[in-house]
Amino acid sequence: MATQTAPRPKKKAPARRARSASAKTGRRGAGLPAWGDLKTVQPSPLAKRAGRATAGAKQATKRAAKRAGRARPLDAVPSLRFGLLVLLGCLVATLFVSHVYATRATLGDLQDARRENERLRLTHQRLQGEVDQMVGPSVVMRRAAALGLEEGVAYGPPIKMSDE
Repeated sequence: MATQTAPRPKKKAPARRARSASAKTGRRGAGLPAWGDLKTVQPSPLAKRAGRATAGAKQATKRAAKRAGRARPLDAVPSLRFGLLVLLGCLVATLFVSHVYATRATLGDLQDARRENERLRLTHQRLQGEVDQMVGPSVVMRRAAALGLEEGVAYGPPIKMSDE
């Protein structure tokens, strides 16, 4: 007599523990992941079996392949990018400080020029006063009298105004 045996249940694969990206690359501690540690979007197993991956998954795999082939130098070495940013910041700070000192030097030159202008203006006023004293009416009248000119009001006959 043949006995029928119940079909055996399929064995489930033992559950694998997902290893972190830092464990895969051999890093220890609480390091931050790099751009290469990010997972790319993979099509689902059902779609793979049927041979029809979604368009988004195809594009994602193409992009990942492109990125793996061409790495930009500043992305490959993050410390280089940081160093360049620090250098740029130092350059901007240096330019700012030099601009401040140049402005202060210009202000000092401007104040010197103002003082010189005031000194020259006062000298001009003093000399103009001396010229005015030499050619003023009292001096001119005195010299005219010394030359023999007589002071008089009437140079011609008086003009009379009448109501007629």
